[in-house]
Amino acid sequence: MALDASIGIGQESAYGVLSTEVEGYEGKADSWKTEREFIESVGFRAGMQTARADRRNIINMGGEGELEVDLLDAGAGSLLAAAFDKATITTATGIRTHVLESAADSASPSFSAQMVRPTVDGQKVAYKHTGCVATEWELTAEVEEAVVLNVTFDFQDVAHTTVPGSIITPVYPAESYVYDWSRTAITLKRAGVSVPMDVSKFSVKGERGMKTDRRFLRGNQLKKMPTRNAMPSYEGELEGEFTNDSLGLYEAFVAGEVCALSVALDGVLPGSSILIDCPAIQFTGESPEASVDDVTVHSLPFRILDPGDGTAAVKVTYTEPDPEA
Repeated sequence: MALDASIGIGQESAYGVLSTEVEGYEGKADSWKTEREFIESVGFRAGMQTARADRRNIINMGGEGELEVDLLDAGAGSLLAAAFDKATITTATGIRTHVLESAADSASPSFSAQMVRPTVDGQKVAYKHTGCVATEWELTAEVEEAVVLNVTFDFQDVAHTTVPGSIITPVYPAESYVYDWSRTAITLKRAGVSVPMDVSKFSVKGERGMKTDRRFLRGNQLKKMPTRNAMPSYEGELEGEFTNDSLGLYEAFVAGEVCALSVALDGVLPGSSILIDCPAIQFTGESPEASVDDVTVHSLPFRILDPGDGTAAVKVTYTEPDPEA
């Protein structure tokens, strides 16, 4: 049954080398799909009905998958590290702190992802995806909902097994709680001064600019590790009620001003929290929208920019109880 399914990731020692450990994540959907390409040869030949069976070669193209989770206040450090260019981990007084940042060069590791899919007659089949590299991510928070993190991965190869001893048991945090809207606070600053806004929905996402089709004439169909080949882009959106205070944010939009954004999430476990810092954002629209059956709503899409002073365009600080304490 579906309750026997599981998904977990483990950091690889090198790209494409299967990890022997799996950190469990409570995935909300199974989208890990392998891709195959067929090289077909058709030429003049007497008596052919259609393409011949011995003229089609199958090529392993790797694949893609998403890991969508309700963000927990413990155990999410590896997934966040996969999505960002730079990760720094420190431990002090029983608290582990992960500092994840965007950077000019990507130093994020590759992962193995084990997706266990049970058959209808009770057999567990573990699909082991290797060479998993995050290509994009999105975090959303909305009133009356849990905070959701979605990371999209490109992978190099996948193999499956039904041997129980080859199926790695995922390791989950001993205790963890979901971040939700009631523990989420938005702070916006215009020219260094806080501007209140009654936000009901927030989202931020990153496209990492990774080249994933690195295949070469080397007697090997597997691709090499993705590398950056395009400018990363980060953007998001705020939605809430249009107030006298938020009028200033509309004015910042039409004037093209650069503002600052921070999002703070408080966890339930002692010492757990998330802080998202974007020191330079620029609103890209739009005008407030009046309604005949609701209050006037203000939607503010924005672009996250490089602040130009050496600090990260996006910085996420994730703190959790030290699992080894």
